[in-house]
Amino acid sequence: MRTRIALYIASASILAVTASAAQAQTAPSAAAPDQGFGGDIVVTAQRRSESVQDVPISISAFTGKQLQELKISQPADVAAISPGVFVNATRGDQNPTFAIRGLSLNDSFSNNNPTVGIYFDDVNLPYTPMMAFQMFDIDRIEVLKGPQGTLYGRNTTGGAINFISKKPTQEFDAYATASYGRFDRFELEGAAGGDVTDTLAVRFAAKTVQQGSGWQTNALTGDKVGEVSNVALRAQALWTPTPELSVHLEGTYSYNSSDQQLREHVGYRAKDGSGYCAAALAGVRDPLTCVDSLGYSDLSPGRRTVENSATYGYKNRSRAQGVSLNIGYDLGGVTLTSITGYNHFKRVSGDDSDGGALIELDTQFTDRIKSFTQEVRLTSDNASPFSWVAGLYYSWDRIAGNALQALDDHFFHTRADTGFVQTTKAYAAFGQANYELSDALTLTAGLRFTRDDKGFTYDSIDLDPYGISTLPTPVAGIVDGVKQDNLSGKIGLDYKISPDAMIYASASRGFKSGGFKAAIAFNADELQPFKGETVYSYEIGAKTTLLDGALTFNLAGYYNDWRNFQAMVTEIRSGINVIVLSNAGDARVYGVEADAVFRPTDRLTLRTAVNWQDSKITDFNNAAGADDFTGNKLANAPAFSGTGMARWETPLEGESWGVVILGDASYRSKTYYSLANRDLSAQDGYWLVNGRLSIHDKNDKWEAAIYGRNILNKLYVSSSYDNWGGIFPSQNFLGDPATYGVSLTFRY
Repeated sequence: MRTRIALYIASASILAVTASAAQAQTAPSAAAPDQGFGGDIVVTAQRRSESVQDVPISISAFTGKQLQELKISQPADVAAISPGVFVNATRGDQNPTFAIRGLSLNDSFSNNNPTVGIYFDDVNLPYTPMMAFQMFDIDRIEVLKGPQGTLYGRNTTGGAINFISKKPTQEFDAYATASYGRFDRFELEGAAGGDVTDTLAVRFAAKTVQQGSGWQTNALTGDKVGEVSNVALRAQALWTPTPELSVHLEGTYSYNSSDQQLREHVGYRAKDGSGYCAAALAGVRDPLTCVDSLGYSDLSPGRRTVENSATYGYKNRSRAQGVSLNIGYDLGGVTLTSITGYNHFKRVSGDDSDGGALIELDTQFTDRIKSFTQEVRLTSDNASPFSWVAGLYYSWDRIAGNALQALDDHFFHTRADTGFVQTTKAYAAFGQANYELSDALTLTAGLRFTRDDKGFTYDSIDLDPYGISTLPTPVAGIVDGVKQDNLSGKIGLDYKISPDAMIYASASRGFKSGGFKAAIAFNADELQPFKGETVYSYEIGAKTTLLDGALTFNLAGYYNDWRNFQAMVTEIRSGINVIVLSNAGDARVYGVEADAVFRPTDRLTLRTAVNWQDSKITDFNNAAGADDFTGNKLANAPAFSGTGMARWETPLEGESWGVVILGDASYRSKTYYSLANRDLSAQDGYWLVNGRLSIHDKNDKWEAAIYGRNILNKLYVSSSYDNWGGIFPSQNFLGDPATYGVSLTFRY
């Protein structure tokens, strides 16, 4: 407690010093105005700056001010504000798995690439453990929906999400925000930057989150689970020695030592050993009548209290460092851009992977990731009817993973150690061109050639510390690789009905690379590589700005033909039924999406956005006698998702003060977390409701606010593991309960 009080005092001192420094500026300049929930947003989704309403693809874009008011603080939160986007909070948000329009990764291990590309300041983050970062000092987010295989490349079959930080400017700019909320949660965020010389500007930003308690209780120890200690730093320098040349250097560092959410135990066998229990067959978790294969069930009162053996603890400790260099040079009519990025990530985390008091499957995971990317591209200006982007891309990454697993109380009576090293090299050449066939009609076409080369080594050993192991002999000594060439692309037409209305149609092909299963295996055939998956996507849409700019309304319809999608299946290999991560089959998704923002007055903004989709597995590759999921819905693909927001601002005290009232809500219909479509591993439809009330001065230099998230305290499953019929129980992760707090912001 004394440490926490000292931290609060130190943080307050930092705020006071920052305020004094800002007041000492003789002529402080305000940052460029953030238009909040009104006005247009300029994006770079197509590798050039343009209005979001002029880009002929489906994009959800949000400014830094919107993200702050909605309290979007980590990448997984984006799903609440962008319909069609779903995040499976695997391992308690430690490996968030993104889905867009029904397309997602169906494996929770860290070595497999996602179907949605995540980019931070134009640098790709290739693995899910890297996607749980803290968001701060963000300029905007761009959510690109549908395959982005031409300009973004492999592993974007579902889409791509760009996180773009605020860049240095020649004008001094600074802010600091402190907040305190439920569960003893303290957050301090700030940034400052400006000119050093006439040609050099810098910006420094930081955020820390310190939480002393949590909403989950471990009944075995009485411990409250939910402590957070997270620190993130970012430094940037922008050098513009001439009007033609810009050099942007960025460095990041983050450290995290936080509790990982504990799993909720889900048994599905009858207590009397007669088979599956009636409640589980009906899709209801009932620990009174349902047990696991060892006869155990968690009878703790309330679902936010669980029993957890925690052999390896439940801390998630990680460090991440990154550096990027972005160089742009105007050659006269053509801009040359070079983007170099390097990221290093290391994490050790403990996890009770069975979710119960017994040591059936307790795990310590270790991940070490290094990734390097280099892209060089040429971009024409828009001075002629023909504009284009062309470039070359190279990436190299290495992930080394280890899973130390304790099965002390299981009938295996042992511990096992499984490790792998996976390296990936990818090369690509790409180009996309726009040609104005007339003043209103534009043709877009693009191609990208990719060569993907993965190497994989794998070992596993039964440690047998007690000398009584009954575990089958794990596989060891695997050395393998998979190579694949791919041609992806896009063709589309857009027609400007008027300066404020556009319709468009496109067809595109996306590609996700192949890979390997990394979980423990007992047959070498389980570890054979799987090939890449492809998606053929078709979209028609309209973007309109009506009522003299008061109403923005966008509509899109889409069809995804997903082939050779990757998932866990049971196959016959070498005459034996094995569970493998493989090319599971084919699926299709079609749907409609709409987004509307209405500003009837300068004070009131209303937004609603919805996505309806129908997903279906059309062909499933299952072994004879194994479950056939043909006809089932895809995992992580709710049929309906929607969000609504109302923001009202009114002046007080002769316009010297202002009050902002913001309410937002999101809805997800029933979601299955596995291809089996079992109700026991699903979440029925639910609403999440949030609110915020703030007061600020006329110039928006300071702001005080109170906020609440999930204010109706909805209990819902945010992720689920379906182990039906296996030797381990199923498990759930739960979403956060109601949280609330206060914040204070100063801007200079």
